[in-house]
Amino acid sequence: MEDPLQKALVRLAEIQRKHARSLAVLVIIFTIVLGIGLKGLTINSDFRKEMPRELPIFALNDRISDKFGGQDTVVIAVQIDDSVDLKSAVRDIRDPRVVQSLMFLDGELRDEATVTSVTSPASFFRGKGTVSPEEITQTLRTPQANSFFSRNYKMTLMYITADIGSGEEQIKSFNELVQKRIDYTPKPPGVKFGITGGPTLRMTIFDLLKSDAVFTLIVAAVIILILLFVMQRSITQGILVFAPLSLGLIWTMGTLGWLGIPLSVATVGLSSMILGLGVEYGVFMLSRYNEERAKRNSQIDSLRTTVRGIGSAIIGSGLTVIVGFGVLALATVPMIQHLGETLALGIAFCLLAALFVNPVFILLEEDYQYWNTQRKLVKLSKKKEEHVLRGR
Repeated sequence: MEDPLQKALVRLAEIQRKHARSLAVLVIIFTIVLGIGLKGLTINSDFRKEMPRELPIFALNDRISDKFGGQDTVVIAVQIDDSVDLKSAVRDIRDPRVVQSLMFLDGELRDEATVTSVTSPASFFRGKGTVSPEEITQTLRTPQANSFFSRNYKMTLMYITADIGSGEEQIKSFNELVQKRIDYTPKPPGVKFGITGGPTLRMTIFDLLKSDAVFTLIVAAVIILILLFVMQRSITQGILVFAPLSLGLIWTMGTLGWLGIPLSVATVGLSSMILGLGVEYGVFMLSRYNEERAKRNSQIDSLRTTVRGIGSAIIGSGLTVIVGFGVLALATVPMIQHLGETLALGIAFCLLAALFVNPVFILLEEDYQYWNTQRKLVKLSKKKEEHVLRGR
């Protein structure tokens, strides 16, 4: 007696054969709807959001940050530029001209509404108006001021605290603001200014994550496509496997965008991982169908056998993979939770694509090949008839 799952799969194959074109249209509509969610897909580079915030140690850190601030700190490093070969170039970072530049920059930054505080050697001279070089030199000899300088007096630091937020645009906007203030600041020859700190590092991580995500996806897609072309010995057959797999990837990323789930350091390589894990389902479907057709079985019989046999196999295989990754959602660290959830979702969509989309694409491709062959035969027969008539 045939079990309910196999009966359902046979019924699915019959529906796919009967309504192949309509199902293809539905797949396109479904892909467009989920694909719109790609616009809302973001990347989170803030490691704090990937940590278990409910644990006492993290909760205490959050209370301290709320109480005392200073959560976002941008550091401006002012250092000697040894490449400048001028007599007037600064050779000691405690040079009064450097401090005067810092005093100017200090005033500019403290006027910004988003800036909470600014701390640097210039902090010792606030409210004093014009300060002589001798007074600057004497003040910088104190232990408190000396802590801002490196041991070889080649570098000094300015700390800017602000409530910037973790959004990409917010960080980028604040970095641009600080850079504009630095560019506007008069500087003595022989020194250079650089920006670093938590928000700047997060911005750099944003760029690295985005470039790595695109690069790894392209490399994985190209290699998988080449392997499919080689294994199937046909470009068309390789595309029949890869196209539904690509749809599964679009569905996954679009769903993440719709749900507002950002990619992170743990999930940025999700695309290439899904391609690698999900490609086998389509290969099994296409290979079994070709085997049945090679036996000269009819299209519908071949499809029934393929969807019933391979469908039940890949459902079992896919569910075990989904459960394996889904269990990671029980982890304590959100980074691991997100990795498990997104991979489970990706495998689920690849499984659905292989089960519902692969057979439809196979049928449409075969129908097109049949139509194209008939069209060529008709043209060839017409040419023969014309040749015969001309011969008479």
